[in-house]
Amino acid sequence: MAVGRHVGRRLILRDSVDNAEIRAFAEADGWTYEGDIPRDPENHAFYEAKWSLPGGLSAHYVADEFIDARYLVVAGDDGVRVHEASTRLESALDIWSVDDLETNFDVSVYPVEQARSVLLLGAGSPKQAVDTVVMRILEVVRHKDPRVRRAVVQAMVYSEWPEYREPLADMVAHDADPEVVREAEIALRLMEEQHGPRHE
Repeated sequence: MAVGRHVGRRLILRDSVDNAEIRAFAEADGWTYEGDIPRDPENHAFYEAKWSLPGGLSAHYVADEFIDARYLVVAGDDGVRVHEASTRLESALDIWSVDDLETNFDVSVYPVEQARSVLLLGAGSPKQAVDTVVMRILEVVRHKDPRVRRAVVQAMVYSEWPEYREPLADMVAHDADPEVVREAEIALRLMEEQHGPRHE
């Protein structure tokens, strides 16, 4: 996704929000439709639509098949405008708040539910680390089901918080599942490219 310097939180849409509602909001808020990118499973590309917004911003709608969710992301060079546009979206559409994502995590019991709740929490995380989110993600780092641990790794990738580098390194060193280790290695490498190497 081509985005500006400031990128807002992924605003994860609840299932009740349909595309007509998004288009109606976009029109009322003065957005200009720029086109879409079709899904390309072979290249791991999700369906994406883009609008330009007043003030030099852009909005991206993504149908993310990996987490089985749709979200909107506002981006642009002006961080204040990005925040304002994101706040308008949160007020106008039925979007998962961070508090609701945490509650969803707390009430998920079965491994499949837990894996998805972890992915949603990671994908919908704020741009800066929040202790209550970090605590929940780290709570399932050693979950007995490898599907949940793999979801933990991907949640950390979505969040992009440097606070997750040490836990990822620990998973690389100690997790019993080779697939979890492989994905944690990739995630750690990506994070170190973004934030710099860890200090031993």
